Amino acid sequence: MEKLIIEKIDEMRDEIILFLQKLIQIPSEVPPGKYREISKFVASKMKEFEINTKVKRNNIIGEIGNENGPSLIFNAHLDTVPTYDGWTMDPHGGEIVGNKIYGRGAADDKVCVAAEIFATKALLDAGIDFNGKLIITAVINEEIGGLLGTEYIVKDEIVKGDACLLGDVCCDYPVAYLGGTMQISFIIKGIRRNAQAYPDLPPPNRNNYSGINAIGKMVKIMNFLMDLQEEFKQMKTKYPIPPDLPSKVSSVNFTMINGGNSVNTTPDYCILQCIISVIPEMDLENIKARIFNFVKSLEKKDPNLNITTQIGGYIKPRITETNSTFAKAVKNAFKTVFEEERDFKTFIPTTDAQLFQEKGIETILIGPLRGENNHHAQDEFVYIEDVINVTKIYALTALNYLKKN
Repeated sequence: MEKLIIEKIDEMRDEIILFLQKLIQIPSEVPPGKYREISKFVASKMKEFEINTKVKRNNIIGEIGNENGPSLIFNAHLDTVPTYDGWTMDPHGGEIVGNKIYGRGAADDKVCVAAEIFATKALLDAGIDFNGKLIITAVINEEIGGLLGTEYIVKDEIVKGDACLLGDVCCDYPVAYLGGTMQISFIIKGIRRNAQAYPDLPPPNRNNYSGINAIGKMVKIMNFLMDLQEEFKQMKTKYPIPPDLPSKVSSVNFTMINGGNSVNTTPDYCILQCIISVIPEMDLENIKARIFNFVKSLEKKDPNLNITTQIGGYIKPRITETNSTFAKAVKNAFKTVFEEERDFKTFIPTTDAQLFQEKGIETILIGPLRGENNHHAQDEFVYIEDVINVTKIYALTALNYLKKN
C-alpha cells in the first residue's frame, strides 16, 4: 500500500508543481491579508478531489474518512510575509528554474498546502479504507500568530482531532521539540528640548527646562538584554537540531528601534521591539519576570523614567512524545521516503503548533525548509524534490495512523 501511494504521488508530480505555481501567483501577503481569491481557489481544488469541504472566514477545512477511529489533522498556511524589495525574480511568478520553484510562499508555506491536498488525493485514489478521519486545513494569518486562522478554528472547536501533522519547518527530519518565543516592546517617553541649550544631564547641570532623553534611557534596557544574551550562550539544548539551523542556544534579537525627531532635539520618545527565542529547556516565565523586575528597579532609581513594557506574542516551549502511535507513524513515513531512520529534531522558530498543543492535540511538524530557501527574504524558492517528499510524508503518515489493520 505504501508503494502504491508513492506511485500515485509520483504520477501527479507535474500536477502538484502546477498547482503550487498557481498558489504562488495569487498574492496572500499579511499585511494586508486579502485571502478571498486564494481561499476560493484552494476550496475549489479540494472539492474537485471530492473532499468534503467547507470555508470558515477564508480558512479551508476538508474531511475524509469516518468517526470509527482516531482523527488526524493536516495543517498548512495560505498567508505569507510581505514581498519587500530586492527580488531578481517575479515574487508572484511561480517560475521554475532548474529544480527550483521561485516566489513568495514557495517554501513558506504554500508548498505544504499543495502537499497536504495532493497527499489526500493519493490516499483517495489508492482506495484506502480508513479507520478514522483525516482533516485537511489550509489556514490564514499564521505569520501574525494565527489570529482568525488556526487560533479560530481550534479554540472554537471547528476543528478537533487526536493528532496533527503540521507542515512548516525544516526538511528531511520530523520535529518534536519546539522552542518558545516572547515578543516584547519597551516604550520610553521623554521631554523634547533644544539638545544643545538644555541637554539631558544630571544635577547640578540641569533645570526645569532641561530635556529628558528617551533614547539615552533605553540604553540601560539594551545593555541588560545584551547581558542576558551572554548568559544564554552558556546553555545549549540537549535536543538535536536540523543541519540548517546553526544555533543551539536561546537568543535576544533587537528587531526594531525608533526614536527622536531631529539631530538638534532631545528625543522625547524611543520604542524598542525585540524577540526572545528560547530552547525547549528554558523557562520563559522566569525570563519574563527577570525583565519586568529589572524595569521596576530602574523606575525606582530614576524618577524621570517613564517606561511602558508590553508583551506581544508569548509561546512556551513544547516537547512532544516520540514513542506514541502517532510519532511512530510519522517516523515510519520518513523511513519509507528516505530509506533510513530519521530522528526527531528541534525547531526554535514558532509556528501554529502551540495552538493545537494547547488543546491537547499531539502535534509533530514536517516541512520543506532549507537555509538556502530565502523564506521571509528575497528570491524565495523551494526545491521540487522537497515538494514531492513532503507530499509523500503527509500521505504515508495518514496511511500509517488511520489505515485499518
